[in-house]
Amino acid sequence: MRRKFRFRLNLSQKIVFSSLAIFLSIFILCLLIIGHWFTNSLEQNIRQEVASFAERVYKDFQHEQEDLEIQVNLIAGRETIHLAIEQKDTEKLLQDLLPIRTTLELDWIKVVDTSSNTLVEMRHARLNDAKLLDKTITNLATSGANFNDFVDVEGSPQILKVAIIPIKSAEKIIGGIIIGNLVDESFLKQIAIGSAKQIVTTKQDTIIASTIPEIKQLKWQPPAPTLSTIKVVINQQGYFVKSILFQGASQSLITTVLYPTLKLETAQDWLWVRLEILFLLGGTLVTFIGYLISQKITRPLQAVTKIAKKVTEDANFDLQAPVTTQDEVGVLAIALNQLIQQVKQLLTEQYAAKETLEERIKERTQEIERKNRDLKHTLNALKQTQAQLIQTEKMSSLGQLVAGVAHEINNPVTFIYGNVGHAENYVKDILHLIQLYQQSYPYPDAHIRDVMQEVDIEYILQDLPKILTSMKVGAERIHQIVLSLRIFSRLDEAEFKSANVHDGIDSTLLILRHRLKAQPHRLEIQVIKDYCEMPEIKCFAGQLNQVFMNILANAIDALDEAWEKNLCSQPIIRISSVCDQENISIHIADNGTGIPQEVQSRLFDPFFTTKPIGKGTGLGLSISYQIVTEKHRGSLQCISLPGTGTEFVITIPIR
Repeated sequence: MRRKFRFRLNLSQKIVFSSLAIFLSIFILCLLIIGHWFTNSLEQNIRQEVASFAERVYKDFQHEQEDLEIQVNLIAGRETIHLAIEQKDTEKLLQDLLPIRTTLELDWIKVVDTSSNTLVEMRHARLNDAKLLDKTITNLATSGANFNDFVDVEGSPQILKVAIIPIKSAEKIIGGIIIGNLVDESFLKQIAIGSAKQIVTTKQDTIIASTIPEIKQLKWQPPAPTLSTIKVVINQQGYFVKSILFQGASQSLITTVLYPTLKLETAQDWLWVRLEILFLLGGTLVTFIGYLISQKITRPLQAVTKIAKKVTEDANFDLQAPVTTQDEVGVLAIALNQLIQQVKQLLTEQYAAKETLEERIKERTQEIERKNRDLKHTLNALKQTQAQLIQTEKMSSLGQLVAGVAHEINNPVTFIYGNVGHAENYVKDILHLIQLYQQSYPYPDAHIRDVMQEVDIEYILQDLPKILTSMKVGAERIHQIVLSLRIFSRLDEAEFKSANVHDGIDSTLLILRHRLKAQPHRLEIQVIKDYCEMPEIKCFAGQLNQVFMNILANAIDALDEAWEKNLCSQPIIRISSVCDQENISIHIADNGTGIPQEVQSRLFDPFFTTKPIGKGTGLGLSISYQIVTEKHRGSLQCISLPGTGTEFVITIPIR
């Protein structure tokens, strides 16, 4: 069924379908690359944003602790407070401290003497019935040092951040003051105001305070503060999280910043919808352009074919094919018209001959046979011209398509290539920071060691720079391929201008690289280049690239055949150039099977091929010969002996 369907396709449909298949394949690949790159970029930006917000939260906690220290220092510096503590005058302390607690909005103030006995204690209404586990810091309040710590509430997940300062007279320590504020939801909401991020504070897997009410009752193990931003699932909801550690004198808290992954997933879905719309628009545009190109190619040919068929079926030799162009199609139409006139004249002479004498029949018959041979030769020439025209138009269309695709890929690839270096520097900075953490904290907590072993942090530190180096090499490789495609896509350029022949050879080799690589059935083909110093020459650069493509493709086929027959141990292609004052010469040689002498004389004939049916058309070397000899007034020679390889010599005059 597939063969019947393909047989029913006309020439314009074949051109459109082949061009559409190539373009859509490349276009889909580009869209996938761009889509994955943008989604990864969005996720990376959110991770960095969460890490930056975590640093801001850490600074806010530090500022709050510094404010507590400043406030306790101000209270301890009041002379009336000193005097009341020395005299243990609780009423005086209450008169002085009550307006201070109200003004500073403190949740807890406690004054103790040198025996750790409580002189005055004032609490916020939320702490009136709470039992504070403050025995340790109360005993340390008169130790002579200022410090910060956290105080637990018995039977409750509440916790206070406190600042402690001793009260000194001129000769000794007379007591101490402790002030503190609750670490609760209102405090976290004040830090997170104006942001879509959430904050959770935990102590020993217990949530102390959270801006997400629905997870407050859960038991949750936050990620280690030394880890970078990661993904977690809490209560069936995904979050990006980053933890930070707040250290007190006797205990510590872990505060975690959470950002819902739902917004990222929504943005990624919308990005893929846009890419799908772009794919549909691109497919529609290339289909329309392919249709216009096919119509432009086939319409003149169809007109000529229609006239030829009508002349043959109706024997109406008064018909003439329309000559609408000055290219090869126009030449074909003129040749067909001349053929029709010749046939008409021949038939007229044949009818006239019947009216002549009997003895002239044999002579006239011989003349008709001679003209029939000429007619057959003309038809063969027309067939050759038509085949070459189709091949030329196909290569022109392919060149335009490849140039367009190379141009579209160039911009995003350049963007990726230009940013890989920055990404590499950022990752080096992050890895250096991790190493500094490891040096500063060589003995982390047990759960941190477990996480480090689970993720294999040492392997990540070694492998991540290698991955970035591979990405950089891949981006550079894509950049080189795009440049080669742009050079090779000059197939449709008809302008006779200066060009570097070596660049054309190199771009052709890069395009054929997939055939030069090692295959399951043979080794890699080694390419040896020996270029001379050669100036740019006036030439048809795109057509010369087609010549190099045809000769190198035949050399690869010959090396494949030689390898299968065990005629060479290492496939080699040698490319050298020679330049003198008048000509340049390009030598392309292989160590394949070689070409028999009886075949070499027909090597450049149209439609002649030694390859199996379906593998070769017999037009490659014929077109190459015409490009070199007719377009560039040069020569194309083949030097070969069976079993020793083949060498093609391309000679082009320097203009």
